[in-house]
Amino acid sequence: MTPITLQALRRLLFFTVQDAAYLIAATNRSRKTGWEQQWEQWENGEIPIPESVAEKVRELTEWRSTALAATADNIRAQIREKGGMPDSVFVIWYDSLEDWLSLPGRDPMMWRPQQAVCASLMGLFSIVRLVRFDLPAYTAWREEREDSDTLRGEWASTISG
Repeated sequence: MTPITLQALRRLLFFTVQDAAYLIAATNRSRKTGWEQQWEQWENGEIPIPESVAEKVRELTEWRSTALAATADNIRAQIREKGGMPDSVFVIWYDSLEDWLSLPGRDPMMWRPQQAVCASLMGLFSIVRLVRFDLPAYTAWREEREDSDTLRGEWASTISG
């Protein structure tokens, strides 16, 4: 992977240098300091990009492509089933990593790529509406029901965006 490819894919995945350094490069490493500077050196071509980092970036890029295609296919199926364009399709936007991680079992590394999918969907479909996740409002709405991506999607459809 070339330095410019690393930078382009990092941006495609919505990672800042700091995010990428912490969530990709430093993941599962005992030392979490110095990775931001090292990431910048990789992107500037000052030092070689480790194959493990290049592979993880490729995996995340493939995940993004697959998730985008699957979600776009789902929206197109909804359009066909309804015999026309629905008024809106609601997609949850997580402003912070903490909001993203409020659903147990989520991988921190997937937060920014998920945002990249959301933004791309808005570019593909004018009916996509982002709903900013609001944990206190969602928790009150959810009441005693078990938290899930499906339930969060249902909540998002009740919000005006």
